Amino acid sequence: MLPLLNAIYSHFTATLAVTFPSGLHRDQAPEGAAMPYVVSRIVSSKTELAYGPASRTTTQIKLSAFGIGHDATGALADQLTSAFDSTLLSLSSGTNDSVVRLGEPLPAIHSHDGQGNDVWEWAVVYEYGVVDT
Repeated sequence: MLPLLNAIYSHFTATLAVTFPSGLHRDQAPEGAAMPYVVSRIVSSKTELAYGPASRTTTQIKLSAFGIGHDATGALADQLTSAFDSTLLSLSSGTNDSVVRLGEPLPAIHSHDGQGNDVWEWAVVYEYGVVDT
């Protein structure tokens, strides 16, 4: 799974570093991270097929864009999905053979930031297929 997570990070860095200057964080952003940023979380992972040393794993990854303001963060989430939709990733081991976005990005309001601005999360889940031989 680590090769998939590293490939997501590499693709993000190459395509969205300017859009999300505080970067991509795994599971949780550091305390006080400036917005906007993205957090990735593993939703599920299961081996669908295994024969000898070969296997195929399906992993769902949730990408959450955090930012100030509903519409502004939604626009950033659109850029996030544009960068990841239908993009097969280059892995250090194994082959990413499928990617499917499971629905549209969904908004959720969180607490206010230090200046009293509304903090929004727009989250989307991708399902990646990886074949290891």
